Amino acid sequence: MTAPTVSVVIPVHNGLPFLPETIASVLGQTRPPDEVVVVENGSTDGTAEWLATLDDPRVRVVTQPALVGPAENWTTAVNAATGDLVKLVCADDLLEPVTLAEQTQALADHPDAVLVAAKRRIIDLDGRVIAARRGLGPLRGELPGEEAIRSCALRGVNAFGESATVLFRRDALQAAMPWDDSLPYVIDLDLYSRVAAGRTVVMLPRVHASFRISAGAWTRNLAALQQDHFNGWVDRVTSRGLIHLSPAERVRARLMAAVQATARRGAYEYTLLQSRLRRG
Repeated sequence: MTAPTVSVVIPVHNGLPFLPETIASVLGQTRPPDEVVVVENGSTDGTAEWLATLDDPRVRVVTQPALVGPAENWTTAVNAATGDLVKLVCADDLLEPVTLAEQTQALADHPDAVLVAAKRRIIDLDGRVIAARRGLGPLRGELPGEEAIRSCALRGVNAFGESATVLFRRDALQAAMPWDDSLPYVIDLDLYSRVAAGRTVVMLPRVHASFRISAGAWTRNLAALQQDHFNGWVDRVTSRGLIHLSPAERVRARLMAAVQATARRGAYEYTLLQSRLRRG
């Protein structure tokens, strides 16, 4: 049997100074990607000029003719991929060296699964670890997509993690496209739900990516907005019949969304305080 090909796509707008480290983490995999597609979206910080200096046959740069929103840029990136398997990595996130090898093997071991997700660490702008292991909760191994979606809803979290933690089968991902940013703070979870519903997924309890946050960008108002978007996502997946929640479970989902928003807000405010102390 021919081994599947793997595409890593990186949508970017003003990606410096993190993009070089991100691409290095992708190209430095123990199972290298067959192609890396970078979609440059109207950057003004030198990103386009830096990309022009790359000399690696695996890297292909696609340039948006005009600045577009994140969802459209992410959709362009996925549509440009040619691999059997696709991973979208944001321009400031990082992959562990074994990520593609282990996730590709997981999909080979579970041929009915449409995606594999793993844990991630949270880092700050300086690369310091804020949280060493996040994601998945109790989810392990191969399971029905509805079980994973329900777990997210009832726990008030995106158990799959950010896009760098997930590897998709391209045909299943394409069937669920496009990315939809009408609820921007759950843009990834919204798409995962459409890919996973009615199918199976695989959850690997190992850290496969680092997700970078800017502590100063997180505010009380943003936490409240995230909570609203999560509740909107729960309403969406239930109204579309992707999962069923009883009235009591709907109340629990909204309560847990509030609890998680409060916990995130506290964690981000603590991170901001630590950052200020380090910088004097």
